[in-house]
Amino acid sequence: MNGPTPRSSRTRPRFSFAGALRGLAAVAVISLLMLQIVVVALRYVFSIGAPWATDLLTYLFFFIVSLPLAGVLLRNESVRVDVMNQRFPPALRDWIDRFALLGLLFPAMAWAAWKSVPMVQTSWRVLESSPTLGGLPGFFILKTITALLFVTLAVVALILGLRPRLYRRNPSEESDAT
Repeated sequence: MNGPTPRSSRTRPRFSFAGALRGLAAVAVISLLMLQIVVVALRYVFSIGAPWATDLLTYLFFFIVSLPLAGVLLRNESVRVDVMNQRFPPALRDWIDRFALLGLLFPAMAWAAWKSVPMVQTSWRVLESSPTLGGLPGFFILKTITALLFVTLAVVALILGLRPRLYRRNPSEESDAT
């Protein structure tokens, strides 16, 4: 009974960056839901307003929505409504995806990043806080993350659009280590 343990039970689980991000996202979503319940209870049950808590909900929602965008684009996991796309040959689908990345997404995100620079500079100059009276400080950080998100999406669109194979088609080709 006390013989050697099977090899599979002795191996350590492999760390996965994608898995860690999914876990962080799950914690953020659960935190958002719990905080929303607390804010509603404070406001409607105890008649206590908490503008900072409402700002915290906004900040959490912003992070939950914006941070995974580049990963969704890289892994081609976006939701599409393709009526005709599946009937097209793979070469035509790749051409359409490449046009969408280089002709639509890249210019739009590059333009948005360029136009957001003055807003971010002004926000940092005054260390802008929440527009809500009694809200959280650090609104300039959200504006900075927004500008960086535009830059990131533009760079990812450019890289994906210029590489020979847009996306990995076979799930066995994808590594979970990224």
